[in-house]
Amino acid sequence: MKKENEDIHELARRLVDRERIEELAPEEQHWLSDHLVACEDCAAWQTSTEAVLRALKSLSVALPPGLAASTNFRVREEAAKLKQRRARNLALIAACVISWVAGVASAPLVWRACAWIGAVLDLPRIVWELGFVAWWFVPAGAVGLVVIWARVQAEREGPNGAEEMAPRSYEG
Repeated sequence: MKKENEDIHELARRLVDRERIEELAPEEQHWLSDHLVACEDCAAWQTSTEAVLRALKSLSVALPPGLAASTNFRVREEAAKLKQRRARNLALIAACVISWVAGVASAPLVWRACAWIGAVLDLPRIVWELGFVAWWFVPAGAVGLVVIWARVQAEREGPNGAEEMAPRSYEG
C-alpha cells in the first residue's frame, strides 16, 4: 500500500512542476487541487516551488558590457556566411543542371563524333565507345575539382573572410 501512496505523491509533485511550464488538462487540474487540499506535504512542495521561482525571478545577473552587441555581430556574420554558401550552392546546382542538359542534348553529336574518330583511326568499337562514356565524366570531374578547390579556399579563410597567414618568425 505504501508504494501506491508514494506514486500518488510523486504524480502530484510532477503535476505541480508541469503546471509551471504548461497548462494541465482540466481533470488533472481538478485532481491536483483536491490532492493539495488533503495533503500537507504536497501543498508544502507547491509552496516551496513557488518560493524558489519567485527568488529566481528576482535575481539579476550582470552581463559583461558589449556582450549583446558582440553576440548580435556574430549571429549576423554567421547569417551572412550561410547566405553566401546558399548562393554558391545554388550556382553549383544550376551549373550541374546546365551541364547535364547540354550533355544529353549533345549526346547524339558526341556519339557520331566518337564513331567517326574510331573509324578514321581504325579503333575497335569498344575503345571509341569508352571514349563516349569518358566524355560524360569530363563535366563531373571538372565540377568535382571546382568543389574541392572551393572547399580548400573556404578552409583557408579566417573568420573575417580574409586568408589567414601563419605567424612567421624572423630570426635576426
